[in-house]
Amino acid sequence: MTVNLPRLVIFAAILLVLSACAVAIRCPNCGKIPVPYPLSTGPTCGHQSYKIRCDAGVLKFDTLNNSYTVKSISPENRLLVLGHSQFLPNTCVMADFATNGIQLNNSLPFTISGNNTVLYYNCSATTPFLALECQPTNICHTYQNASPQMSTCRRRVPYCCSYKPGGSTNLYFIRLATDRCSAYTSFVNLNMSLPISRWPDPAVELTWAPPPEPPCVTQADCDSTSTCKADQDGAKTCLCKHNLRWNAVVGQCVPDIKKIRSKRITIVATTVCSVGITIVSAVFATTIFVRRRRVKAVRQRLSREREEIVGAGSGNRSSKIFTSKEIKRATNNFSPTGLLGAGGFGEVYKGVLDDGTTVAVKCAKLGNTKSIDQVLNEVRILCQVNHKNLVHLLGCCVELEQPFLVYEYVPNGSLYDHLHDCSKRPLTWSQRLIIAHDIADGLAYLHFSASPPIYHRDVKSSNILLDDKMKAKVADFGLSRLARSDATHVTTGAQGTLGYLDPDYYWNYQLTDKADVYSFGVLLLEILTSQKAIDFNRPTNDVNLVAYVKRMVNEERLVDVIDPMLKKNASSLEVDAMKAFGFLAMSCLEERRENRPSMEDVSKEIEYIMGIVATVAEDPRQDS
Repeated sequence: MTVNLPRLVIFAAILLVLSACAVAIRCPNCGKIPVPYPLSTGPTCGHQSYKIRCDAGVLKFDTLNNSYTVKSISPENRLLVLGHSQFLPNTCVMADFATNGIQLNNSLPFTISGNNTVLYYNCSATTPFLALECQPTNICHTYQNASPQMSTCRRRVPYCCSYKPGGSTNLYFIRLATDRCSAYTSFVNLNMSLPISRWPDPAVELTWAPPPEPPCVTQADCDSTSTCKADQDGAKTCLCKHNLRWNAVVGQCVPDIKKIRSKRITIVATTVCSVGITIVSAVFATTIFVRRRRVKAVRQRLSREREEIVGAGSGNRSSKIFTSKEIKRATNNFSPTGLLGAGGFGEVYKGVLDDGTTVAVKCAKLGNTKSIDQVLNEVRILCQVNHKNLVHLLGCCVELEQPFLVYEYVPNGSLYDHLHDCSKRPLTWSQRLIIAHDIADGLAYLHFSASPPIYHRDVKSSNILLDDKMKAKVADFGLSRLARSDATHVTTGAQGTLGYLDPDYYWNYQLTDKADVYSFGVLLLEILTSQKAIDFNRPTNDVNLVAYVKRMVNEERLVDVIDPMLKKNASSLEVDAMKAFGFLAMSCLEERRENRPSMEDVSKEIEYIMGIVATVAEDPRQDS
């Protein structure tokens, strides 16, 4: 059989152009349920920011902490309805209570729609009632009293609230917690004038943002209906050409019927595709060569742009730029045997540089914009500072799509490991005081000596590393923020770790140094008690370590929460020092940030407690 190569070339070129002019790829049905664009059940269809799952013919939506069945989808209105979590048997507690209810990833385009009416039950007297309707006459009580399936809730705590989502602070979660409410029922498009027997089945409706026009680097990244140029935010985007508009439902530029007539649309579309065929045919023979040159140019430009980002504002010192070859050589091409740990940002590997220096290499998640931004932000922050109790950044590699950070290697792992890993030797009281003082000194330096001041935003035991002399170093500055010296706070969305997050910052979005003070207060309790900040193995009301210790302090039983290993063989003066340490932690945990001490004051107070302990060690008679 003979093969006509010119015809094959032309046919391949036509296919390439037609695929560029075609609508976005819709995912196949999941069972009998259609999956409209931009929802994606696989890597080759839909838009990858709009991921859902097809599990044995059933569509599933994954939140940060759970998975829910998809009941219906309305692509025209960009609405997705989820099946409701169930009550645990014979309780007024939801099955997803253990995972704190529904929590969406705020970096993804899904939010809870304003069409939901949420009824909360079994609420605590300490529930933050802001934006909730909790009057005895509200519709929640009516439903609770009239529905047979709500009989278990009627016997519980009488607090019952209703809530209508829609505020910007409440679009990503339906929150359940020990100090809030234990159960909820959500109704979509509820008509409260109807009798309760005619109310719809419980469900939760989500909405999604329309997929944006795709990003680009050069015109070659766009099809013939769009132009690669900067949008209003300055980012390069494939913007639709004249007389075309972006259709988020099909995911491409389509003719704007309001501006042009149908006949002209046909002519323009034919012309565009014809020009596309001509262009593809002309460059087909040199595709491989052009692609290699373009990839090289993109990498060089990306490297230059990131080097400018990294160098911007690096007042004190600059970061050494490593090549990707040096990084791969140091980590033995990222051998799994050198993996030190993994987190939301990516992975950390142990490595050895050419000069014999042992290092830790942090890798951003490939393709995750948020992770890459956090890694580059960490470079900016660490280039501003130099302190013995802050992890030392040796350099970075920014020439690839996936940036890398190179740190000094801190051999003794994290404080979290030493407090909660039974295989580790327990830390002594003196060691814990020194570690707490080291952390306080590092944070005080960030707040008062760095210029501009730096707020860490993620102080926790897993972000405290211990060197070979058990000296502490504060690490992980991916969420940190620079503050203006003349500003009282930084306005930003609340971010941090559950159990350590300052409630004042969470509610008011005003980031100050006192948010770090609160997190450090939780860390002090963790050091004193050897208990985790959040632990579902504790009784329901004591899951949160802060709530647990506050209750014990109110009952004048602070000594009971101290790690038994510390109290064993301790003198009365040493126990008093431990109590002083605990009360210092409570002062850091004051609800009003104005009442909390500064990190400089905290450091001095720990130093004072260390002096008392040192006196007892030198002269045991002081105990008498």
